Amino acid sequence: MRMGTLHLMIWHVAGVLTLIGTLAVHAAEPVSWVDAISGGSPSVDARLRYEYGSSDTAGDANAFTIRTRLGYGTAPYNGLQAYLEFEDVTSLLSADSYNQAGLEPAGTDRTVIADVEGTEVNQATLAYTCPMTGATVKAGRQRIILDNARFVGNVGWRQNEQTYDAVTLSTKDMGGLKLSYAYIDSVRRIFGQENGSTPPGAAANAAKFNSDSHLVNASYKLCSAATAVAYAYLLDLGDGAVGAANSSDTVGLSCAVKLGDKEGIAWGGDFEYARQTDNSASPAGVDYEADYVKVDINAASSMVGVGGGFELLGSDSGSSFRTPLATGHKFNGWADLFLVTPAEGLQDLYAYASVTCPKGIAPTFTVVYHSFESDVGGIDYGQELDLVAVKKFSDRFTMIAKYADYKAESGADNPRGSDVTRLSLEAGLTF
Repeated sequence: MRMGTLHLMIWHVAGVLTLIGTLAVHAAEPVSWVDAISGGSPSVDARLRYEYGSSDTAGDANAFTIRTRLGYGTAPYNGLQAYLEFEDVTSLLSADSYNQAGLEPAGTDRTVIADVEGTEVNQATLAYTCPMTGATVKAGRQRIILDNARFVGNVGWRQNEQTYDAVTLSTKDMGGLKLSYAYIDSVRRIFGQENGSTPPGAAANAAKFNSDSHLVNASYKLCSAATAVAYAYLLDLGDGAVGAANSSDTVGLSCAVKLGDKEGIAWGGDFEYARQTDNSASPAGVDYEADYVKVDINAASSMVGVGGGFELLGSDSGSSFRTPLATGHKFNGWADLFLVTPAEGLQDLYAYASVTCPKGIAPTFTVVYHSFESDVGGIDYGQELDLVAVKKFSDRFTMIAKYADYKAESGADNPRGSDVTRLSLEAGLTF
């Protein structure tokens, strides 16, 4: 089996890197690149997951996968620092046990679980931090997560991470102001460089998007209780049909408020508005203007948290507000029915509650309820119930159980008219 040899080798290498990192802690300040490399720090991130998926339109899926990342970062030398990370995703079951986003022919009759096997360079960067200002420039393949990852993220839920071939610039806090800019040359998507489809941007499961995109983000701390963020994400994702259709200009503003009271209750609110238009000159592009609105109100004590909100991804001229670079699993239900916004748009009315046991003696439990409707056309998509239990045993070891149950409303005009159930159990180890 592929897993046996590969992961035995991975863990041997991990042990060696850990030993090197332990010795490096006591090393002197680097005086050369050789010292910077030998005095660096290794990293290991392993995640074992079982995921079950069931839908009305495909066979049941059972994915049992292990994702392993091995990284090594040099010590800083004259403001310069390099990082290299490899990632491997291996299925421990047969190829026909689940649908790898259509990329494994043996399992295409089953429900999609988009954890595609493969080995690749996940990150490879060279960064420079200015000693005077603290500003950092980073070039190479890297992880980019902006704000809550609603528009730009790493799709961290899936085993194969989304990373970017990019140049980024970020500043430290300047009197409450933080700035960041990124130029993206290509998007390395979750379907993997080994098995994702080609050419770039031509299909929904393409390995990558070629890109000529610019991301600008500015946050400002208005006061101790409120922070505002303004952003402009100008996405040109290449000439492929899917890439061109997802190319857009998004300009928005958000504000997060956190307040406390004498009873120890923390009150919060998140408010956001964005406007999106097409920016692709390709014939495959679309011509539209759509709105995004988010309102979330919440309150929490040391043990119990409750909240609710409304999210709108609008529709215009048969095209909807789209988020092709988002960590979509975080939003609109964990059954993943709305990773791609329907052409009719989406209204998500939701509520949630969580319970945290004192001193971590039991898992933290969260329940979320969603009611989904379209923005235009009066379509009632369905409802979803989500449950998650998280137990953090230490800073390095965490276990998560997650369940999602989507019930579709009947109707020939419902583009999300299939019931879907998902269940996952995972264990993660980092050091």
